[in-house]
Amino acid sequence: MAAHKGLKQAILPPEQAIHALHPEVPKNEVIHALRERVKELTALHSAICILQNDNLPYQEVLDRVVRLVPPAWQYPEITAARIMVGAHESRTAGFRRSSRLQACDFRVSPSLSGRIEVYYLKKTPPEAEGPFLAEERNLINSLADMLRVYFERRLASKALLDAHKDLERRVRERTAELEKLNAALKAEVRERELRQKEILIYQEKLRGLSADLILTEERERREIATDLHDMIGQTLAMAKMKTGALRGHCPAGEAASDLTNLSGFLDEAILATRSLTFQLASPILYELGLESALERLTEDIRARHGLKADFRGDGKAKPLPTETSVMIFKAVRELLVNAVKHAKASAVSVRVRRTGPRIVVTVRDNGRGFNAAAGSVYDGKLGGFGLFSIREKVSHLGGAFRLSSRPGAGTLAVITAPLGKGKSNGKKDTDLRRP
Repeated sequence: MAAHKGLKQAILPPEQAIHALHPEVPKNEVIHALRERVKELTALHSAICILQNDNLPYQEVLDRVVRLVPPAWQYPEITAARIMVGAHESRTAGFRRSSRLQACDFRVSPSLSGRIEVYYLKKTPPEAEGPFLAEERNLINSLADMLRVYFERRLASKALLDAHKDLERRVRERTAELEKLNAALKAEVRERELRQKEILIYQEKLRGLSADLILTEERERREIATDLHDMIGQTLAMAKMKTGALRGHCPAGEAASDLTNLSGFLDEAILATRSLTFQLASPILYELGLESALERLTEDIRARHGLKADFRGDGKAKPLPTETSVMIFKAVRELLVNAVKHAKASAVSVRVRRTGPRIVVTVRDNGRGFNAAAGSVYDGKLGGFGLFSIREKVSHLGGAFRLSSRPGAGTLAVITAPLGKGKSNGKKDTDLRRP
C-alpha cells in the first residue's frame, strides 16, 4: 500500500511534470506551450479524420481543412489561411493577405500542385520564423504532406476506377463483338450443315438413281441376251441341223464341201452368239448365283486372253440381294478387263469368301501397277471414273472398296458388301424378269 501511494504521488499533471524537470521555466510558459501543442495535435487529428473520407468532393475537403488552420496557430483571432490545389481554392472567412506569411508548397503530380498559406493580419512578437513558431512550420508542412498523400490516393483511385471502367467497356464491346461473330459463325455453321445435308441427300439420290440405272441396264441386257439366245441362237441351231440333214442327202462333191463350210460358219456364229449373250448378261448369275458366275467369268477371261486366271471360293452360302450380286459381278468384270487392258497382267486371281455377315471378293493381278491414291480419285482430265464408280456403288450398298497398288508391284482390289435376303449359288433369280 505504501508503494502504491508513493506511485500515485509520483504521477503529476503534464505542466507540473515539465515544471519539475525545468524549474527555471515559468509555469505559465509551460502551460502555454502545452496548449499550443494540443491545438496542433487536434488540428492534425481532425485533418486525418477529414482526409479518410474519400466520398467528399475536393472542394469540401479543402473547405474543412482550411477551417482547422486558424485555431491551430498561436493567434487564431488574427489568422487567415487559404489552400489551393489545382483549380480548387478554399479560404477562411474574411481572408486577406499581408506581409506576415507562412506558406508551404507541395506537388501531387507533374501536372497538379498545391499550396497552403497562413497570414497574420496584425503584428506579433518575433518567433523562430518571423511571427510564426517553429512548431507551426512543422504543422503546416505536415498538413501539406497529408494533402499531397490524400490527393495522390484520390487520383490513383480515380485512375484505377477509370481504368477499370475502360476495361469493362472494352470487355463489353469485345464481348458484344464476339457474340456478334459467334452468332454469325453459328448461322454460317447452320447454313453449311443444311447445305451438307442437302449434298448428302443429293448424293444418296444419285446413288439410288445409279443403282436403279444398274438394274435397268442389267434388265435390258438380259432381255437382249434372252432375245439373242431364244431367237438368233435357236435360229442358228436350227439352221445347223438343216444343213447337217442336207449334207446327208447330197452326193460328195462341191455341194457337200459348201455345206460343210456353211456348217462351220454356223458353228462360229453360234459360238459368237453364246459369247455375246454371256457378255451382255451372264445367265449363270441369275441361274446359279454370284460365285458360279465369277468362276465362269474367270474361265472366260483365261480362254479369251490366254493369261493365267485362277478362281477360288470357300463354298459357304452367301445370300445376296440381286442389286448386290449384279454390282459385284460388274465390278469384278471391270477389274479383270483393267488387268488385261491397262495393267498388261499375265496372271489374275479371284477369291470369294464369307466373313461373318459380309461377302469379301478380292481381285489380284501381277500387272505393272499404278499410284493407287491418284487412281482412286475421279478426275475428268486424268480419268479413273471406273474405280470411282465402283467405290460409289459399293458404298451405296453399305460396303467398301479398297485398292492397293504401286508401280511395278501389281494391284489388289478388295470388295466387301453386307449379305442379306437373296439367293445363294444354285437358286434361280427372278428379280430381273421381264416386266
